[in-house]
Amino acid sequence: MNLFYVQSIVDGVSKVKSFLEDNYIGIPWSALGDLEQASSEELRELLEQRYGLVADKSGEVLQSIQLFAHGMSDGDYVVIKDEDWMYVGDLGDYYYDDSIGTSDDLICHRRGVTWLGRVPLEEINEHMQTLLHDPNVVAQFRLPVTQARLDQALRGNSNATGIVETEDHTPARVDQSTIEAALQVLKEALKSKDERLRVQAATAILQYAK
Repeated sequence: MNLFYVQSIVDGVSKVKSFLEDNYIGIPWSALGDLEQASSEELRELLEQRYGLVADKSGEVLQSIQLFAHGMSDGDYVVIKDEDWMYVGDLGDYYYDDSIGTSDDLICHRRGVTWLGRVPLEEINEHMQTLLHDPNVVAQFRLPVTQARLDQALRGNSNATGIVETEDHTPARVDQSTIEAALQVLKEALKSKDERLRVQAATAILQYAK
């Protein structure tokens, strides 16, 4: 299991609200097209053809794109931030959505996210501070995920579901009765008048169904 940071500012505009409300994260360079089957060499050629980025000057961009399209996996963790908060999510699969166009201000390269909670920036540790200041669009946390101390930061957060791992970095098991109770709560939330709550409940159930 890995942890990634994705920048949420695209062309000077914050995408945090969209990412949270629509349960996804994404990166720019939409004109590259679907990246699911693209090799490194194909990506270099596309970056040069469509963005004028020659191979020897596109290293960091290429790395970010490859991490997003191929380095992340379903079930990894992701964090984004705004001025006050860090938001923690559980990643889904990569997909390409060009239904509304491929201009540079749009986000077509996407991954679904089940948002687990948020943490005040002043409460995160020095390892996470370093990650959140990485200049790349996508960056990977290079230490064991337990060093991020996300479980401690999220515990007690009324808007969060805690991330708990064992000492060998594997997820702690939850007993079946607790899982069934949680699913029942989510099923009830599907009937809520709050559309955002319904969407979040549906997303969580679909993630569990995987």
